[in-house]
Amino acid sequence: MIASKPSPVQPKFSFSKYDGIVIGQQPYRYFETREEGHTFVAAKGVGVPQVMTNAEISRYLSVGNFACTPNEHQPEHLRERILPDNELLSLRGPEAQKKAAMRMATVQAFRELLMDETKNVSRSANSVRPYLGVIKLRVGEILAEGHPEDSSESLAVPRKLGAKTVIEWERKERRFGLAGLYDNMVERGNRDRRLTADELMIMGQIVSKYLDDQQPSQAIIFGEVKDAFVDENAKRRAEGQPELVCPSRETVRQAIRKLNPFDVTLTRHSRQAANRHFAPVGMGLQVERPMQRVEFDEWDVDAITLMAEGGLFHHLTAEEKKKLGLDKKKARWWITVAICSATRCIVGMVISRTPNSQSALRVIEMMMRDKGVWADACGGLSPWNQFGWPSHIVTDCASYNLSMLVRTRTSDLGITVEYCPAGDPQLKGRIERVFGTFATQLMPRLSGRTFSNIAARGDYDSGERACLNPEEFCSVLVRYVVDVYHRSAHSGLNGETPLDCWNRLVEKFGVQPPPDLGRRRLIFGQEHERTVTRKGITVFGVRYHSEVLARYMAQSEERKVNVRWYPEDIGAIWVELSGRWFEVPAVFDRYRGVSAQEWLQAAAEIRAQNNRNAEVDRSVVRQALDFIKETNGAAMTHVGLTVEDWSDERMNYEEDRLFIGFKTSETEAQNPYDGQRSAWGTSLPMVGSSPSDASGENDQPDLTEIASGSFGTIQFPDHQSGNDADGADESNAWTVEDK
Repeated sequence: MIASKPSPVQPKFSFSKYDGIVIGQQPYRYFETREEGHTFVAAKGVGVPQVMTNAEISRYLSVGNFACTPNEHQPEHLRERILPDNELLSLRGPEAQKKAAMRMATVQAFRELLMDETKNVSRSANSVRPYLGVIKLRVGEILAEGHPEDSSESLAVPRKLGAKTVIEWERKERRFGLAGLYDNMVERGNRDRRLTADELMIMGQIVSKYLDDQQPSQAIIFGEVKDAFVDENAKRRAEGQPELVCPSRETVRQAIRKLNPFDVTLTRHSRQAANRHFAPVGMGLQVERPMQRVEFDEWDVDAITLMAEGGLFHHLTAEEKKKLGLDKKKARWWITVAICSATRCIVGMVISRTPNSQSALRVIEMMMRDKGVWADACGGLSPWNQFGWPSHIVTDCASYNLSMLVRTRTSDLGITVEYCPAGDPQLKGRIERVFGTFATQLMPRLSGRTFSNIAARGDYDSGERACLNPEEFCSVLVRYVVDVYHRSAHSGLNGETPLDCWNRLVEKFGVQPPPDLGRRRLIFGQEHERTVTRKGITVFGVRYHSEVLARYMAQSEERKVNVRWYPEDIGAIWVELSGRWFEVPAVFDRYRGVSAQEWLQAAAEIRAQNNRNAEVDRSVVRQALDFIKETNGAAMTHVGLTVEDWSDERMNYEEDRLFIGFKTSETEAQNPYDGQRSAWGTSLPMVGSSPSDASGENDQPDLTEIASGSFGTIQFPDHQSGNDADGADESNAWTVEDK
């Protein structure tokens, strides 16, 4: 937009009764001018007159709400001098401009002869005819003077010029101005073949068959046209009527080309294809804030990876690998990716064997978490700190995205979810473009690439060249996202990198903080049913207890309860008691911040090393967890990028396999060597196993501090002490018994 500043002196406008006035898209006619301004009346019908001052008209002109067309309502023969047939002369083609320039030069040369008193020339053919050669020569000179950039030595002069033609051009110029020297010669002539009505009808019926999803070729259509004319002529011969002439192949081809392109694409391909090619594109999405709009979708990766026994999945059994779909030696992965529309940053990414509701929920959860732990584990050099509470999520209509599991969880988070119809990928074009970038920029660098189709793959043996295991594949994806994609100039951001765009917009707008841990446990937790005992609730070999749970057991005969168990942090669970949900912590504080996969591997190691004892000291659990974090932390982090199966079947299997008869003591032996005399010679003491390591830990935290309470439909408080609302008597104090 041109920067302009209005002058301190306002202009004074003048109008004619023939001017066409448009104010705010409504037509008006000029009526009169007074001291306070100009009066305009409605051009059609009855309306309120508009009185506008010169200052108001100037302001309306600057914003495009006022338009004046001079002499628009003049009589026909006068209006053509200004606007011939409502067409601008400058829009005519180059041939028409060249012809008009030649005629104007002829008129100018003729008028010079009329003004020359030495020559007896008038507006009659007999007086003009002797001077036609002079007029031609002068026309060439005038044209050369008007086009000095033309360096040709020959002068352009009209080849054929008659006296009457010169007089007629001069008369039209006097009456209609320059518009009188233009003609419509380019529109003359009928270049179509002259077909009779019967011939056009037969050809049109056959040509319409081109609009079919079977996609017949033009050769097939022409063959059917010939057959139709042969059949029609046979009938005419029998009836004694004249035969019809079959149109040529070119005539049929031209008829097919005249079909509506939108109808051709719609009928021969699909509605989605027609929309992709012909749907108008406006200004597009207007997204300003980070996490204002997040798009996520799934992509079948164009690469085959090895299902290696070592590395990331060395701790999985054959049954577990089968449940995860990892029992094959080579397979392809699906990745579910979420992108912030405003900054083009990847805010969530998980891999799975098949996309499902859990992978969708995992990505939604990942949007609201700092992903630096994944970037560090994969050796990333750039931070992966793009996270926040999304306001609007856009995805496709896959069955797992439409499931009630995803719908209810996103509704609890207050996130609006928009489902794009199938076949319209442009409605979430940013995430679709990311997959295209992965396919063209990342996949060619990986062995075992499958390509997008068979023709593109050719003789390339994807299976034989597969060399990456899932752990390495996770590292490649994360490193590419944080170190390449986020730091590469993006054309959709006018050359700015996604990382710089995120930092700039976060500095300007900020991001909404994600939900707290208690709410994440409740919303993203796995649903299971457990039995309440006097020892509390046991999930995955970990006991959970609180005063509220003890009071519930004392006053209710129902022992089966619903729990929400969060695999990312098994330090607490949510339990439904009499229609209300309470957060119940683990008996040992050591489980806070421990993931289910870490605890599963630690339990397997403890069980293997202490198979002679049914009860394991708490110090052993702490040492095992520390060892897992220190030696296998990177592998556990890669597991976080993989969607794991924590269904009831998997939970029951793991509990039956590892935790039958397995429990940890609630007290820690003063001397770890005395507590394990029967195991002497079967294991070595680990660093940090002395009793002083756990001296600062409280085996029995105050139950009043960890008691959970109720919450409303909107608010999710972490804790609420037991009160009269729980239906329990405050005098009945309860404590955990020590073994």
